[in-house]
Amino acid sequence: MDNKDDIYIDKLQEIDKHYVKCPICSGNALMVIYVYRISNDESIAISTLKCSSCGFKFRDVVSLSEIESPVCIEIYIEKDIDLNTSLYIPSLIDIEIPQLGIAVELKSLRIGNIVTVDAIIHYIIESLNSICIDKEAICREIAVQLNDVINGKILKPITLKIKSVYSPLKILKSYRDKGYSYC
Repeated sequence: MDNKDDIYIDKLQEIDKHYVKCPICSGNALMVIYVYRISNDESIAISTLKCSSCGFKFRDVVSLSEIESPVCIEIYIEKDIDLNTSLYIPSLIDIEIPQLGIAVELKSLRIGNIVTVDAIIHYIIESLNSICIDKEAICREIAVQLNDVINGKILKPITLKIKSVYSPLKILKSYRDKGYSYC
């Protein structure tokens, strides 16, 4: 070994361990964060969450070499082609559509990490059913507006603002120049 840092490659190192509130049952969940060095210039962080009360488990992996990448993207939905914009999103994100007054905090995204704008809007529409118990009429109107958007009837442009808690976001493919910006 030429470099003394080489001894740390392929080693999993626990860097933090604490209890947090479980997002499912509000019980005590153990969160552990590890760092794993893949090479001299690349490491990943692995976070795990396990609830002893309900059995909920969550895992996420973040490349620490990409930590300087954007953690906020605004996607401008002005034409139906904008719905095909594909992006990489981590599991823990906040989504806003300011024009409709929507702000959704997603603790565990169940649609995958490589998604289209269309899939995100579908997910928001499905989420409205469980979120909007007291405000059915307002949620129904928002769902109608979002359904119009995904059906290509974009009467007024909207902005999909996606913020990540800690992991980078990436636009993989945009079909229109200036269809997005980093915030």
